[in-house]
Amino acid sequence: MGSKRLALEVGGPQRLEMSWGMFWRKFRVTLDGEELGVVDGGAARLKQGVEFRLSDGSALNIQLRQTLSNVYLHVTRDGVPLPGSSTDPEQRIKVAAHLLYFLAALNTMMGCMPVFTADDVWEGIGVGMASGLFGLVVAVLGYFTFQGARAAPILAITLYVLDSLVTFGDAMADGKTPKIYGMLFRIYILVVFFQAVQAAFELHRRGSAEARVSLQP
Repeated sequence: MGSKRLALEVGGPQRLEMSWGMFWRKFRVTLDGEELGVVDGGAARLKQGVEFRLSDGSALNIQLRQTLSNVYLHVTRDGVPLPGSSTDPEQRIKVAAHLLYFLAALNTMMGCMPVFTADDVWEGIGVGMASGLFGLVVAVLGYFTFQGARAAPILAITLYVLDSLVTFGDAMADGKTPKIYGMLFRIYILVVFFQAVQAAFELHRRGSAEARVSLQP
């Protein structure tokens, strides 16, 4: 019912393959076409985590993890997330940057609505030039997030927390109850940005560690 291929190192071939049936049963792991093992027991067993010892002595660990908005595989080799996996720092930064680009496009499109439709209803729901400017700011944050800047996702979190407070405050002032799906979507956005902050700092620590090693005599 599902499968995923990953590389063991950055830029390397996708040698590791994981496949599974319904409800994560018959979870099969192969490396270079050779079977490492089959895990049965479904999601409950994978949530406990499984380990495979590779031929070079390294340990491959796989665990099924679940959050409010996502179910994913945490795949590491000697404790380091594999490139392209859900918990790979670079992958989390890309997800956050793509989400920012999507939000930027959405806000920009909404900002253009009053111009092309000449309908006062858009201004009545708070859509206008401000939405377009907001989209531009979000696009800039998306660019710098993609570049791995640690400040960009932090600013994105701050921006969306303030925007959420204003939005919910206006709704309460008008006697309206905030929509539950809107609240959940904003929580999802903030979780993705928070993970990007963690990822950016993790990449920075790795870069600093590699620099220190390279300076050793």
